[in-house]
Amino acid sequence: MGTLGIALSGIQSAQTRIGVSAHNVANYLTEDFRPQRVIQTATPSGGSRAQVQQSRDPQPVRLKREIVNQIIAPTAYTASAQVFAVGAKLEGTLLDIFA
Repeated sequence: MGTLGIALSGIQSAQTRIGVSAHNVANYLTEDFRPQRVIQTATPSGGSRAQVQQSRDPQPVRLKREIVNQIIAPTAYTASAQVFAVGAKLEGTLLDIFA
């Protein structure tokens, strides 16, 4: 996987993380709600994969944890977007050299 693919996988993982956190906060007062969690793992070819897991037992949503996730996710998204921009620029420069 190239730089652009790695960056895109990071962007997708960040989007998944913020979506799950928003879902958990929206259902904060729902009786017997089982919050979701994101398990993010590295892929062998580079990049990451975010998988959503449902809690097995009803448990309260921890708002502090969700706030942290809502701060981390946009930061990870921005970092991945910067990697994408730099990677695209470098690939364009490489193509200019070979042209």
